Amino acid sequence: MTWFIFSLLSILALATAELTQQHLLNLKNGFNARTSAVLTFLFQSLIAIPFLFIFGLSDQIFSIFNQDIFPRVLLVTFISSIAMILYLKSFKVKNISISVIFISSSIIVSTFLGIIFFSESLDSLKFLGIALVLMAIVVVNYKNVTLEKNHLFGLLAGIIFGVSYVLDKSIVTSVHPFVYIFWSFLMISVWGFIFNSKTVLESIKNKKPTFYGPIMISGIAYFLFNFFTFTAYRFGGEVSRVDAINNSQVFLIILFEFFILKNTEGIMRKIISAILAVMGILLLATVK
Repeated sequence: MTWFIFSLLSILALATAELTQQHLLNLKNGFNARTSAVLTFLFQSLIAIPFLFIFGLSDQIFSIFNQDIFPRVLLVTFISSIAMILYLKSFKVKNISISVIFISSSIIVSTFLGIIFFSESLDSLKFLGIALVLMAIVVVNYKNVTLEKNHLFGLLAGIIFGVSYVLDKSIVTSVHPFVYIFWSFLMISVWGFIFNSKTVLESIKNKKPTFYGPIMISGIAYFLFNFFTFTAYRFGGEVSRVDAINNSQVFLIILFEFFILKNTEGIMRKIISAILAVMGILLLATVK
């Protein structure tokens, strides 16, 4: 299987995860956003444990603890925790569409850093494919534009996410994805808890077991998304192209809203966005 196949699998998993997470956050008396993130990352880490033993990776569990890799793991988990807080803050606005656009700035950052640190390609068709994906995100979200202060948190989150994706690739080319998922997501969950333990504990208090079902489904989908993304890196996928393709999950969410939820609002804008996203993906797949 090529890196592109794993990237396609990753956007399927990401679309499923985000739709589930949206349902989770809209549940009456459900978990708040921060607690949902902490529990979802923790569950992903726990899911990795059986895979470590099934695939005979038990002897590699502590492979991240060396002077070359571990500082990068600490850095990426810490900044990812900060990015998640900024990401959540960016949605505390009247119109989250601008936040989504700003968060997609990770593509620009990962492209720039990928060229510097991994000597990734400078092919013009690659940049055109990335531009089409960015245009798709803007087209589907650019409406009723009123810039709010919290929108800028989305821009900061996008920049940090772009850095973290580059760090992810630098690590998973040396460490098996299951090992990395176990340690990194456990640490991100711990960082998220430490930043505001009171909020998390209050949200968990007196929750019925049924509230954890969506967390598990979301955690499984995010686990698959990250595994497929990290594997795409290991198969030679450029961080810029993989990041751009992952951001094109807007196309799958549009299909879900149209065919399942029967949501036809702004259908022409969504169709144009989907066409741009598909064209961008195809270009990113064909560039050598």
